[in-house]
Amino acid sequence: MRRLKLTFFVLLFSFVSLKAQRLDSISAINTINMFCDPGYITGLGGVGNIEPLMFEADIIPYYMIGFNKDWRWGMGLSPRVMLRMYNAESYPVRTPSYMPRILLVRQFVNNAKKHDWFVYLSWYHHSNGQDGPFFNADSSAINTRNGSFSTNWLEAGLFLSRNKENRKYYMKLYSEYSYNQDKELNGIYGRLRVYLDLKTEWNLVSKTLNLFNLSYFEENKDVLNNSFRFGYIATDLKNVNYWDKKRFTFKYTLTYKPSFLRDVTLFAQYYYGQDYYNIYFYRTLHILRFGIAAKTSVFNR
Repeated sequence: MRRLKLTFFVLLFSFVSLKAQRLDSISAINTINMFCDPGYITGLGGVGNIEPLMFEADIIPYYMIGFNKDWRWGMGLSPRVMLRMYNAESYPVRTPSYMPRILLVRQFVNNAKKHDWFVYLSWYHHSNGQDGPFFNADSSAINTRNGSFSTNWLEAGLFLSRNKENRKYYMKLYSEYSYNQDKELNGIYGRLRVYLDLKTEWNLVSKTLNLFNLSYFEENKDVLNNSFRFGYIATDLKNVNYWDKKRFTFKYTLTYKPSFLRDVTLFAQYYYGQDYYNIYFYRTLHILRFGIAAKTSVFNR
């Protein structure tokens, strides 16, 4: 609880102290929109080894502060929350993931219309807001109902984007380290992780009409996205060799945004790897699911 209070006051102080600054770089905003994971809600739990769900939701607003045209520095704040509603009596929501984040960005632009890239450093907290014992009293099984889960992370990486006709390409290479976590997680959770994200965005309407030398209103775009995430847990897993499948994560997401829906996309996603939902990390998920995703909400100050 003390750590959650400290996290709240750090975020509040950062927001108030930088409130007067303003984000001026439009290209930076567009890049940040692709850099940040979109919020989403799934229909039921999908097909795989997860419990029956009504939905899973990831709420990720971003408040971007302090970009300017000369220095291209910026800070982002996000009070991210993820939750699962179970398809059980009273439809409970147990142990949501609270993941507030502070993001420091340095943008580098050679030609904003064709390519853009930046480096970033981020701090974030991940906990479930519970204070119960980590293990069940009568066994060595993890207490998923009210067991305490708390970690603090540092993340750093590089993000690149490139525009080519009716396609956009994105790559994000980054690593994260859990420098402070509950002692019960030592040796079973994985402190150091490395990720590679790849994404393409294809304007289907413009691409099709260009074949016939036809024009189209700029605001009418049917967009198809493909994204891949490859991850590896590099350290701190006892009795797990370095090439064991428990160390690897993979996520593929296919999204389609029809022109008649504003900032909303339909998606299909396959995920394999360590469960990302706080204290449920002990299991390996493999799941195919469907839902709707919303464009990342980026608010300027």
